[in-house]
Amino acid sequence: MSLDEIIKTFGVLPTALTAAAAIIVPFITFILGRINEDLKVKFEYRTYVVLDEITGGYQLRDHPLVKRGAKLLLPKSYDGLEKFITDNRLHLDSDFTGASRFNYLQIKTIGKSIITGGHVEIELDNSAKSIIETSLPFMSPNDEVYIPLDINYGDVHGRKYGIKRIDISYQLQTGQRMKFKSIRTFRVGNETTIRDSHSVKKFRLFYWKTQSSKNKNMGWNYLNLNTNKEKSSSE
Repeated sequence: MSLDEIIKTFGVLPTALTAAAAIIVPFITFILGRINEDLKVKFEYRTYVVLDEITGGYQLRDHPLVKRGAKLLLPKSYDGLEKFITDNRLHLDSDFTGASRFNYLQIKTIGKSIITGGHVEIELDNSAKSIIETSLPFMSPNDEVYIPLDINYGDVHGRKYGIKRIDISYQLQTGQRMKFKSIRTFRVGNETTIRDSHSVKKFRLFYWKTQSSKNKNMGWNYLNLNTNKEKSSSE
């Protein structure tokens, strides 16, 4: 190859690379922008579940904490108690149904996304291993559902249950799959330790923990629930 031919060849290469770069760089920028936007949307719509344990009357009728339109789930494990109550006509006894002797787990959603395909498993801390399982219904943002924790009539006593473990899995409208886990440890002297965590599934392979907390002997009361009622009655 002569000197003139070499110069011509290497003179064409920078021009070709420049033309290729003009096509490839915007394409890469577009792809990276879409990936970044997708991550932002998934983070913005990431939705968490918040739990509480409450006591109330039969089927939570007229409970001040229950949001209008909230769902009461009836897992299979609850069938025996329901049958006992109806067979003995206890559901017709206002002294029985109105007393705050029944235990419920409240599940709320915090975030922008709807929840689909949810599943709940609750293990009670008693002498016989008791598991409560149920599917979660379609839940809009800030929805709430309730799960009865009483299984046997003899356990209906109005005191909070010793829940050993709670596992909740669910999917968001962004396609993200999430898990909530709560593990409770009971020690001598009524000491209770609660470890809660949320995890999100990565690359369809494993769950990555996004939030965790550890609480010990924590409890609370709900204040001013009947303020309006008390005010109207005094007037």
